[in-house]
Amino acid sequence: MSLMRTAEWTAYAQWTCLVFFSIPLVELMLMAVGYACMRGGYRYAPSRFRRLVIQITTVGKEAELVRETVAAIRGYELTMPYEIWVVIEPGHDEYYPLADRVIPVPSWFRCKAVDKARALEFSRLIRVRLGWNTAETKILFVDDDTLPTRAYITKAFSGDYDLCQGVTVVNRHYATRPWPHFLLSHLDNIRARNCMIYCSCTQGITGKPLFVHGEGLCVTGLVEDVITWNHPIIASDDLVFGTNAAHAGFSWGYFHEYIQLVSPWNLMDYWKQRKRWTWGNFTAIRRRDILPLSVAIPKAVKYSMGVLSICASGVGGVLLAMGVTKVPPQAYTVFWTSFTAWFASYGLMGWINSGGEANRQRFSGHGRVMSSRARFLTFRLTQALVAVVLCVPTAVMPAIVIVGSVLTGKPRRFVTIAKTCPRL
Repeated sequence: MSLMRTAEWTAYAQWTCLVFFSIPLVELMLMAVGYACMRGGYRYAPSRFRRLVIQITTVGKEAELVRETVAAIRGYELTMPYEIWVVIEPGHDEYYPLADRVIPVPSWFRCKAVDKARALEFSRLIRVRLGWNTAETKILFVDDDTLPTRAYITKAFSGDYDLCQGVTVVNRHYATRPWPHFLLSHLDNIRARNCMIYCSCTQGITGKPLFVHGEGLCVTGLVEDVITWNHPIIASDDLVFGTNAAHAGFSWGYFHEYIQLVSPWNLMDYWKQRKRWTWGNFTAIRRRDILPLSVAIPKAVKYSMGVLSICASGVGGVLLAMGVTKVPPQAYTVFWTSFTAWFASYGLMGWINSGGEANRQRFSGHGRVMSSRARFLTFRLTQALVAVVLCVPTAVMPAIVIVGSVLTGKPRRFVTIAKTCPRL
């Protein structure tokens, strides 16, 4: 009897591993469906909106980087009525000559939220006083290290949705030295991958976001007025805002354009940033005064499944290779097909993140045009190959961060990291 039970449990474990092995195939399908819907199903209604506020919320430590971002946006020569706001903490450089408004958040201002969310709430109240808390106003939120493309801004403004956003790509200084940054920019390939798989489907198809990234989040003044940023949080303000808005019945859209980011410059900054995000999400999932239970549960399941799938598929793959796990030939076909799809998906992210104007400019102005194009193409192909080679650590790192965050405990304050290249 004992031997029979052991055999049953072994068979059960084997087929459970096969389920986890097939996840990359499911993700590949979701990516294809999400891409098709982003390309063909995104609704436009630019006549609905009267103005756009492009808001850069920053502590104030990256003044030069923010000035470059403002100048780049001005260079787009946007056709819709728009203003650029820079919202900063007091005591920092307020010289942003190309911005329409520079808003220091007074030290006396208090609300339930702290740090960045507090600054967002203060700027919201200014829009209330201006009468811009309506469905005719759109606000596009930009961080101090992010730069939306012109097409991103245009699609965000004209989208016929209460909230919308596009794909995050880490193509600013992608795969450049110092070497820790080179590695971390590739570890960030998973961010674009999550966007194109999960955000595209849960935001663009179901309208019930699983992830929300603050970089490039575009909302109407009415949504901001109803949901507010005034929640007892120190991080994950984007997740809290976006999921609460969906729960309240506001519409979500997703489009295929890029908001361009910079990866952390060293391992310590990477750890600080990801731990802050992780604990922000943990807090939001745990507390009912931040997120309703019905939207907290799917996020908790995604976290759990992420860690479990890495562990189960890793152990299962080793046992399969050692011959300990026995499965039918058909299962081997699924395993290797899924394995190939998994590596290929990260190669695709390396190709995407190494593209864009930010990287193209690195190879322009050095010799003939054809030579520049050849070097740029070689760079992209090389980074796609590196992304495939680094696939395993890229996929495993989020699970390590989650476990490490639990073991080291909740951070006591909002931690910011340097966004400017150290050698500059």
